[in-house]
Amino acid sequence: MEYNENLPKGLGRRPVYCWGHKAIPKQTGIVTYALSPNRQRPLANAFYNAFFNTFRRSRAQFWYVVPPFVAAWWLLEWAEHEAHFASSKEGRRQAQERAGEST
Repeated sequence: MEYNENLPKGLGRRPVYCWGHKAIPKQTGIVTYALSPNRQRPLANAFYNAFFNTFRRSRAQFWYVVPPFVAAWWLLEWAEHEAHFASSKEGRRQAQERAGEST
């Protein structure tokens, strides 16, 4: 889209120029910096810092992770114990006694 002379004038309206149009003023004051690819070290100290960062992050998440797992382990141990008891002679005898009392 090139400059359109038929756009309304006044009230702060300016013509719409496309990117690269000759009438757009040159930008100044923009500074860019670059680092040569052979000077970049993307994995600098990565293995050294990985150990300490992993320890720090794990320690920070300890109370969010461990208690639910401990509670789940305890619940499964209890359920397994109750299932073994319910299938034993003593457990069946108690179940029959309870059934006899309730009727």
